[in-house]
Amino acid sequence: MSIAIRGADGMKFLAPTGYANEAELEKLLSLAPSLLQAADDTSVAFVSSQVDLRDSGILDLLFVNADGLPIAVEVKLARNAQARREVVAQAIDYLSSLTNLTVDELDARVDGKLETALRLFSGADAEDEFERRWQSVGANLRAGLARLVVALDEAPSDLERIFRFLARTSDLDVQLMTVQRFVDATAGEVLVPLFVVTPGSQDHVAPAPASRVSPPELLAVVVAYNEKAPGHLQAVGTSSSYRQIRPPNWPPGMRTHYEFRQTSQQIAAELHIESDAARPLAEMLHAFAGKPIAGGASTLIWDQTWNSGRGRLTAPFSPGAAPQILAQAMQDLINLTFEATQSRLRALYNESKTAG
Repeated sequence: MSIAIRGADGMKFLAPTGYANEAELEKLLSLAPSLLQAADDTSVAFVSSQVDLRDSGILDLLFVNADGLPIAVEVKLARNAQARREVVAQAIDYLSSLTNLTVDELDARVDGKLETALRLFSGADAEDEFERRWQSVGANLRAGLARLVVALDEAPSDLERIFRFLARTSDLDVQLMTVQRFVDATAGEVLVPLFVVTPGSQDHVAPAPASRVSPPELLAVVVAYNEKAPGHLQAVGTSSSYRQIRPPNWPPGMRTHYEFRQTSQQIAAELHIESDAARPLAEMLHAFAGKPIAGGASTLIWDQTWNSGRGRLTAPFSPGAAPQILAQAMQDLINLTFEATQSRLRALYNESKTAG
C-alpha cells in the first residue's frame, strides 16, 4: 500500500519503508500510544517495555487505557517465522501471567511506571480520578480482563484467520494490527495503523451470535451488588452469562472465585473451584451446604459435578428474583466463606511451593 501527500507542488506518492528490526516498531509504539487506540476507544498510555512476566517470559510492551484496562502488546515482523501460529500461544501465555498479578504486583514489576501512566490521564492533582483508575486496573486483573494486541508491519493471512476465530468465538479481547511506516523528507515519518481484527470482529460466514449480550437480570444484580461492595470485591467482566469476584489476596494459580451466573432457568450466587491445585478445598466448602442465605430466600447447595468434579457452592434463585436479594445472597456467601477459604488456599499454595 502507498499513500499520497498533496502539497503546494502537487501530489507525492510514498511507498512503505520497512523496519530494520522489531525493536524499531516497539520504540515507535511506545512513543505514540494513540496508535493503539481504535475507533471509540478511550485514551491509551504507555507503561513499560520488556516486562518480565517470570514463567511466561518477557512481554514486549505494556500499555493501559483510561478505563483501567491493561493492554499487552507483542511485536513481530512478517518476515519473522514466529509472526504466525507460534505468536498466538506466546501472547495468550503472556496474558495469562499478566492477569495473575494484582495491581500492586504489576506496578512493582514495572518499577512504579503503571502509577505514572495512570496519573497521565487525570493530572497530578486529581487523586480521586487516579484512585478510581487504580482500582479499575485491579478489578480487571482479578477478573482476568486485559487486551491482547499483536502488532506487525504486515499481517500474514493464517494469523489473521486465527485472530478472527478468537475474536468471534471467545471472550478474549484480542486485536491484530499493522503499522506501516512512510518516510518523507518534508513530513518526516508517517505512521499508518490498521486494525485488521478487533474484539467482536465478524465475517460473512459466521457472525457472532446475539446471545452474547448480557441479560438484563444479570446486569441489574451486578449493579445492586456493586453499589455496596468494597472496591476489591467488585463484580467485573464482560461475559454474557456471568460476572466474577476475584479477591486480590487469594494466592495465584488457585483459580477460586465468587461468581454471579445466569442460565435460562436460574440466576445464582456461587463460589467456584476451577483448578486441581484448589481441589482439596472442596471438603471444607461442602460443610457449608444447607446453610440459609439472604434471610432464608435460598439455601447453599454443594454441586460436586461442577468443573470436572472440582465443585462449587451455589445459591440458586429464579431469574425474576429481586436484584437486591441476589446481591445480599452474594454478600452472605462471602461473609460465610471468605476467611476460611482464604486460609485454606494459602495453606495449599504454601504446600505446593514446598513440594515444588
